[in-house]
Amino acid sequence: MSGGLPVVSRRSVGSQIRLLITILVILVPVGAIVSVATIHSQGAAVRALTLALGPAREFNSSVLLDMTRAEGAWRQLASGVPSALDPLSLQPTVDTELERVSAATTSEELSAADRARYAVLVAQERSAVDAWFEAARTSLQGLAPGASATAPARARAVAAYAAFRSANDALGSSIQTQRDAARVDSREATAVTSGVIIVVAALVLLVLVAAGFGMDRAVGRPLARLREVVRRQAEEDVIAMANQEEGALEVRMLARDFNDLTRANARLVDQQAAVLEMQELVLDVGRTVRSAVDVHEALQRVATKLGAGLGADRVLLYTLADDGQTIEDRLQWHTDDLPDLPPLPRSLAQQVGAVNDELRRDVGFFDLGDLLAHRAYDDERARAFHRATGARSLLMLPVGTGGRGLGILSVMMVSAPRRWHRHEIQAAQQCSAMAAQSIVALRLAQMQDEQVRRLTELDRQKTDFMATVSHELRTPLTSISGYLELLVDGDFGDVSDGQHVALDIIGRNATRLRGLIEDLLVLNKIEISGLQSVSEDVAVRDLLRTVTETMEPVAATGGVELVCTDVPDDLLVRVDRGQVERALINLGSNAVKFTPAGGQVLLSAERSGGSTIISVHDTGIGIPAADLARLSERFFRAGNATAAAIPGTGLGLAIVRAIVEGHGGELVIASVEGEGTTMQVVLPVAQPAAVAARR
Repeated sequence: MSGGLPVVSRRSVGSQIRLLITILVILVPVGAIVSVATIHSQGAAVRALTLALGPAREFNSSVLLDMTRAEGAWRQLASGVPSALDPLSLQPTVDTELERVSAATTSEELSAADRARYAVLVAQERSAVDAWFEAARTSLQGLAPGASATAPARARAVAAYAAFRSANDALGSSIQTQRDAARVDSREATAVTSGVIIVVAALVLLVLVAAGFGMDRAVGRPLARLREVVRRQAEEDVIAMANQEEGALEVRMLARDFNDLTRANARLVDQQAAVLEMQELVLDVGRTVRSAVDVHEALQRVATKLGAGLGADRVLLYTLADDGQTIEDRLQWHTDDLPDLPPLPRSLAQQVGAVNDELRRDVGFFDLGDLLAHRAYDDERARAFHRATGARSLLMLPVGTGGRGLGILSVMMVSAPRRWHRHEIQAAQQCSAMAAQSIVALRLAQMQDEQVRRLTELDRQKTDFMATVSHELRTPLTSISGYLELLVDGDFGDVSDGQHVALDIIGRNATRLRGLIEDLLVLNKIEISGLQSVSEDVAVRDLLRTVTETMEPVAATGGVELVCTDVPDDLLVRVDRGQVERALINLGSNAVKFTPAGGQVLLSAERSGGSTIISVHDTGIGIPAADLARLSERFFRAGNATAAAIPGTGLGLAIVRAIVEGHGGELVIASVEGEGTTMQVVLPVAQPAAVAARR
């Protein structure tokens, strides 16, 4: 035996495998023929179980389950007990399940005799089901709620259900008996098949063991040494090579291919390192660009980082003005041994926008390993660019975003030609995109800053103007009011009745003007310094009493009934009393002003959870629905108020809302035109007793 091993080891792996296959081809078919015969009979039994008998038994059980549910529900209804289930509604379900039983028992996997026998049993069960449902329907027909079915009807249904159970049990028993027989046949076939498989497996094992000893010398040991080389490579010895002169022919070829793969992997590692370096370059460019404060600084950083990262000699970056054609700025980077470049000749500078459009529209970038050796040098623009920059190798990319061109980025080698690798081009494209994003973002930020500055200045001027005008108007108005009072008192002589009428008109308008000025001053003060208030616990009853006393003369003059409901003494709010009184007087004044003679203004207050709701309700002209959303805007007045020539400035509700919201509350307005308006001031409830207890 030992003397024969060297002969085996010198044979090729292919010949040994062919011998092994020949032996297996003889053994396996013999075992297969025997196994197929037994498996065929086993398969017939298994198919009958899985495709016919198993489903038929399951569906027949489902029929029994649904019929049991239906019979239970019928018994409740027939006894006068309400049931959540309508027993007759299950008939379609039972019919469907019987169809499935019929389909399973007529499967081709069963013999003709079995199919005929099952057809009779299924027909008997279907007849019994139909009879029961008919008896149940008859017994329940016309039955009043809570009433019981008649004894004869119930007896017919019970008998029909018993017939169904008998038919169902007969079919189930027949199916179960045949399933048990099929299982026995399957087990016997399995035992025969297992014996055949064991014998064939033992023979195959002996053949494989014998072949294994022979192949170990030709394949196993050389492969083990090759695996050792792989392990050394995994331990960072990436240049370890396999022995190409050892083992069978296939093993030697494998060793040669492995060595080729090792050399290719070394090249791939170098490429991956270069790609990673480019990715780090892009990330570095992104970080440094985000910290730039203006466009020029951001683009200078892009040019510097990209040139150094790519190992280029020179980088030029031209940005375009808003017209997309004129050069707005020029940035450059170069190695220490190169001088700065002067601006491009006029003929070339005029082409920057066109080149940007061509690159963005066509190829996305332009790369030349050797400009002098490429046919592009025949183009006059290429020759002029070479003369102006000294570029020998060129990578040119457009800078732009969306459909707008923003500039051109050129990376150059001056000393010698250079092949631009794909990962270098991709890195340059990403840096170009960052340059475009920086241009857009920084320009937008500059525009926003300028707009904010202008708006802030405009708002300050408006506030100063309003404060100045309002303040300056008070002085002449005071003089007007003073002299008007002297005229009315007759200090300058007697005044006729007609003159009294004119002086009254002047007085009313002077009062309106004083109110407008005061409102403007209040709003201006709120805008400048906010709502400055001194809060205290105030009884809502006192607030409404003050409003009532203030508005009673005006209401009486206009023929309006002013009513204040009773308010609990313990209903308190923590507010600035003067400000809230001003807000409520504004609301009361509006209510009286917009209510015709004979109408009513109702003041009330109530507690709702943790809030106090103070309501001012009137039966006046109301507010159009389209105007409700704008009521708190300055100088806005409802359309019907303007049409009725009712005096007003449109500032009262703006002041009310500012005061209420400054106290953490809410102004709620509800109105129906022609019916009236309800203004509600919702403020937090003060709880002084609880506060004192905590102290």
